[in-house]
Amino acid sequence: MLQAFWYAFSSECKEIYNSYYKLFLITLFPFVSFVLIIVIFYKGVAYELPVVYFDQDKTKLSRTTLFDVESSPTIKLTDEMLSVKDGIQKVQENKAYAFIIIPKNFYRDILLKKQPKITVMLNTQYLLVGKILKSALLEVSGMGSAKVDFVQNLAKTPASPQALANIAPLKLYTVAFFNQYKNYFYFLVIALLPSIWQIFIVIATLVSFGTLFKAKKEREFFHKKYLEVEILGRMFPYTLAFFFWGVVYMMYIYGEQGWNFHGSWSVMIGAIFITVVAYQAMALLFFVTGFDYARSLSLGAVYTAPAFAFLGVTFPIYSMNDFALFWRDLLPVSYLMELQISQANYGANVWQELDKLGSLSLFLVVFIPVFIRFRQRIVS
Repeated sequence: MLQAFWYAFSSECKEIYNSYYKLFLITLFPFVSFVLIIVIFYKGVAYELPVVYFDQDKTKLSRTTLFDVESSPTIKLTDEMLSVKDGIQKVQENKAYAFIIIPKNFYRDILLKKQPKITVMLNTQYLLVGKILKSALLEVSGMGSAKVDFVQNLAKTPASPQALANIAPLKLYTVAFFNQYKNYFYFLVIALLPSIWQIFIVIATLVSFGTLFKAKKEREFFHKKYLEVEILGRMFPYTLAFFFWGVVYMMYIYGEQGWNFHGSWSVMIGAIFITVVAYQAMALLFFVTGFDYARSLSLGAVYTAPAFAFLGVTFPIYSMNDFALFWRDLLPVSYLMELQISQANYGANVWQELDKLGSLSLFLVVFIPVFIRFRQRIVS
């Protein structure tokens, strides 16, 4: 039995060595994809987003307000518009993400306490950028209002602490636990890398078995007596390769990047291995539905491509509908992501992770119908 396993393993290793496509699927393609994602999100924090403005007041206070806006690292004032129409056109042409309009008589209305309104037009087609700009502009607006109130209170109350207390009687102290610097690399990349990784696992597994059946060499390779062992042996080179990439990506995030990891590395490494095998089982399930190479690749793409949206990182799990939750439950990477978050952020002990590890392990049951279908095909 062991001899059959190693024969299948070594035979597939030779095929990988002689096939640039298979070799690149487990080496170059994952590496390039990982590097590309890391490079795109490397800065982690969005800053100097282009914003245009139209100052209709042109007073010292309006210029001070624009200076406060410019002082935000998130915003870069690029051009002054001559009309509202020009500003809207800039945003529509994607030459700016927002357009700020300071109204006429801005300074006078503030002195008269008429509460003038600064209009901000945001391009919320880019949800993330729109949210970042809105947050930055609200922060600047609050600081600007506080400055005006402080000066007005200072005229009534010469003591600076008392004037400050009049505009801010309550002081809010906020502590961020896990992403102190609001770094988008931290939560986007840790979800994007495994989302791409699981696609390659499924594709590589389907290519391995699909090319064999396409060439009609399955009966030469598989034998009745040790069929199940030979299937596992043929899978194993890809299991090792993608297990390696899974560990590399984890080591990069929590080693090279310096993010804190409070839990057990052995739990995570074990979960990565189970996840790889679970995806291989699912890939083979798609293949044995009809032993059709092209169709199984299409099914694998449909299954893995949307995974990022269902991980609960960019969209909360509790707001997903029943279908989204059902689809999420079908993805081994969703349980791996839960384990990663609970281990890295919370340092949960192994007993608290048994439900997630158990859910991952349930995917291995898929090998039962896979083995049955293979035996039916090879023996018949």
